[in-house]
Amino acid sequence: MPEDKEESQGEEEEEEEESEDEEEEKPAAKDAKKADFKPPPRNEKGAESPEKAAGKEAEAPAKPAEVEFKPHDSYPPMKAAAEIVYCPVCSLPPDFCIFGPCWEKCKPWCMENFPEYYPELSGANIDDAKKTAQEAAEKGKEKLLPGGKKRRENSPRVTIRKLTRGGRKCVTSVAGLEGFGVKLDGVAKLFKKKFACGSAVVKGDNGAPDTVDVQGDFEDEIIDIITQEYKDIPREKFSTLESGTKKKGKPK
Repeated sequence: MPEDKEESQGEEEEEEEESEDEEEEKPAAKDAKKADFKPPPRNEKGAESPEKAAGKEAEAPAKPAEVEFKPHDSYPPMKAAAEIVYCPVCSLPPDFCIFGPCWEKCKPWCMENFPEYYPELSGANIDDAKKTAQEAAEKGKEKLLPGGKKRRENSPRVTIRKLTRGGRKCVTSVAGLEGFGVKLDGVAKLFKKKFACGSAVVKGDNGAPDTVDVQGDFEDEIIDIITQEYKDIPREKFSTLESGTKKKGKPK
């Protein structure tokens, strides 16, 4: 009986040792599995998949051609100054016109004289380019208001003003006749003949318009003569200004 008890105790101890060994082997196997495990790639929100990234790399533009650097002493010696042609429109070299301020105006000239600089324009129509350049030039002359509205041109008018000179003497000055296409020399001769007095064309100072000055007070008579001789100028276009003083001429 005592021998049977000892055998059963020995078997229990062996089973306990085996169970302890199995428990030790399980974490070691788990660690080995974790080491061998490679998680699959996860796409976060906004992240691109590897396929899309590879496609973008394929679509990326090619790098510009690299020009081999050569020191200046490796070139042949210069015998004369190089002649460079500049664009008559923007004053830039022809290969830089496309970066200038008025490429549309320069385009026809570049297509005719330097087509090798712009091979992408080989199939373009030169007549269309000239038409576009002309439209751009005309558009540049127009003075536009904010919002792209065109500025309304002022209607031409004839102004008559009486200027006193040296006390009782006076001069009648007429300005604005050039706006109606009237030659001032012809008007001065007409006044001289009608009024039998001195009449001459006086150039305006500091951007002022030229005038026809008549010696004497003829404000109303001048309006009648101009409307009779020049039918294109209606009486509504005349305005009389307040009297002033005529400046003396510059000393010689």
